[in-house]
Amino acid sequence: MTQLLLWLWLLLLLLLPIATAKVDNTPDDKTTTAKSSSLFTRYDRNAYDNAARNHFNSTADDEKLTYGNLDKDAIIKRRQRKRNNDNSSQQDDNDDSNNKCTTYLAPSSIPNSGLGMYTTIPYAKGDTFLLPEIGIMLQDKDAHYPQGSNKLLAQYPWGPGILTGGHREVTTGAVMVPGLGMLANSHLGLVNFRHSDTWRMQIDEDGTDSLSLEGLQSSTTLKDVGRGSSSYHSRVLFHADKNIQRGEELFVNYGDEWFTARESWIGVIPSAKNYEEADRLIAELFSENDGGHDVVDPQAYEVLLQDAAEKDKRLRAAFPDNVEDLPVAKDIGTARFSARSSIQSVEWIEENGVCIDNLVSGTSTIAQAGRGAFATRTINKGAVITTTPLITLEREQLQLWEEVDGTDVGVQNKIKKEDKVLEMVGHQLLLNYCYGHVNSSLILFPYSPTVNFINHGSKEKANAEIVWSSYPYHKGEWLNLSLEEMKELQKTGLMFDIVATKDISLGGEVLLYYGKDWEDSWNEHIEDWTTAENEQDGMMHKNVTDTLGVHLNQRSNSDSIILTVEEQKIQPYPPYLETVCRFKPPAEKCQDENNDYCTIRWSLSMNEMHDNPCDVISRPSIDGNDWYFVRMNITNSTSNETTRYHVEFLPRYAIRLINREYTKDQYSRGVFREVIGLPESLFPDHWIDLKEEDDNYIYQD
Repeated sequence: MTQLLLWLWLLLLLLLPIATAKVDNTPDDKTTTAKSSSLFTRYDRNAYDNAARNHFNSTADDEKLTYGNLDKDAIIKRRQRKRNNDNSSQQDDNDDSNNKCTTYLAPSSIPNSGLGMYTTIPYAKGDTFLLPEIGIMLQDKDAHYPQGSNKLLAQYPWGPGILTGGHREVTTGAVMVPGLGMLANSHLGLVNFRHSDTWRMQIDEDGTDSLSLEGLQSSTTLKDVGRGSSSYHSRVLFHADKNIQRGEELFVNYGDEWFTARESWIGVIPSAKNYEEADRLIAELFSENDGGHDVVDPQAYEVLLQDAAEKDKRLRAAFPDNVEDLPVAKDIGTARFSARSSIQSVEWIEENGVCIDNLVSGTSTIAQAGRGAFATRTINKGAVITTTPLITLEREQLQLWEEVDGTDVGVQNKIKKEDKVLEMVGHQLLLNYCYGHVNSSLILFPYSPTVNFINHGSKEKANAEIVWSSYPYHKGEWLNLSLEEMKELQKTGLMFDIVATKDISLGGEVLLYYGKDWEDSWNEHIEDWTTAENEQDGMMHKNVTDTLGVHLNQRSNSDSIILTVEEQKIQPYPPYLETVCRFKPPAEKCQDENNDYCTIRWSLSMNEMHDNPCDVISRPSIDGNDWYFVRMNITNSTSNETTRYHVEFLPRYAIRLINREYTKDQYSRGVFREVIGLPESLFPDHWIDLKEEDDNYIYQD
């Protein structure tokens, strides 16, 4: 036995140099190592996609899939869908007779909340909603239109960082997200869809992060006449926050503050924690019953309600008012009890709702159009493609202003030279997604899924038209209201139907004729753009990016390293870019005896709101890994105090390059802005109140 062990030991000694030589001869090349390695992280998108694709196409059994269990369930589901498709491959690819509607617009289960969204298919937790949406940024809306808080439009915007990662595009931004972002109601105790993490962003052509996909890239030349005329945030995603059953109403999370800020007119609305606490207290009340009967002493319940009201009025609102309802509330939960009709039969949904998933976004077939809307099933001529509610708003709400000298804009004899006036310099991007009449100050914004991806087609190519909806919930009587009455409305009621004027095949792009006024405006824009370029005076449509003369096609974020401040003196980044680091400051106040930078070690954060401008001071390499030491100033939003941090050991994925404020094409001067025209026969004559020049105002305050 001893001799055998000796021979094994000698054999090991002989093999060890060979193994060592194998390692030593491996090139010290990160690229080679990455290609040969099967490991990947959630921060390496290409590696993740490749690994997912390999397992998706693998012939191995589901239970034998091994890759750190990252998204294993999602891959298995994708494989199962592929198997199902393969099993039905004998069906004609153009035969979608079994392709039934999955998403409907129907009366919401929440009282006085109008319409909501329902699904006729189940979703598993983590599944992505079938219809990606657009995010339309609003820049400094309160500064340009201070009275906007009292308007209907103010009820719908999201914080720019939540859905699009656009919180650093402008000083004070907001974002409109149709579909789930606007059409779905919010029940804080029944939220079943949440926005997907913005770390899934694509790398845009200028090296910044964007939710845009192919076909919608930042422009790289002044010759791009369409630059800035459509949103780059063209793929806002939502995912199921829990298992969702067939027939369930879809709810998103508006946030507690949305409800508390509107308490005076929508009433007291419980939070998710309020419902959870109410469930616990009701369970305790039943457990105290002698014999465990499903009967509660009315006096005991009254005491419970009084205690809840004294503790928190929102907690009290989570309880049923009647003691007789407690057994049902106990069984299904107080949240579901408060909206018992939030789960309906598919038959009820089909009878009372309208289909809103006939369209899905994709890369448009039209040059420079970016994304487009495509049919998800065959649509016959005369059929309703989709139905959409409308927000009514005024053109004035979307105007952009700048303070200038009065004499610079031709104001004579009314003010002194040194006095300032406000000159209109453009419109919010949202104007391009609104419908109306060129001579009306009232415009309409549709917000059903995918409708804002529908592009313009000539009279010959257009295959759809807009009509007032035949859906019973369209308030057609509002068309008789005066212009002033329409502008004061605080709720929605008007609805469009988008109807096919030709047969549209599965996968065909849906096009609307935007009208002659829109075409004339576009042709005029092309002429002005070309003239300015020929005259070497392109300032009217230049932003910071252009004036610096830097080519946009930079892929700085795909570089393996981020340059330090010293390195940038020799090899600077384009001046329209800035470095941001993802870092969550500690809750406790940093001890800084020398009143200098507070030194702290980096910790992981997945919250994009923790991105802050930073300077890379050094990039030490330890054991073959690059680490970053950075400096950053972070202001506490509550105390307004600024702390200077020296953060150590940041990984590469915690640092990225983004556009500086107002340098994206959307915020350029002279970019195309025009409402989509409605047919003359559709727009009420008594809403016509403008002459051609009336949209160019000068405020003299």
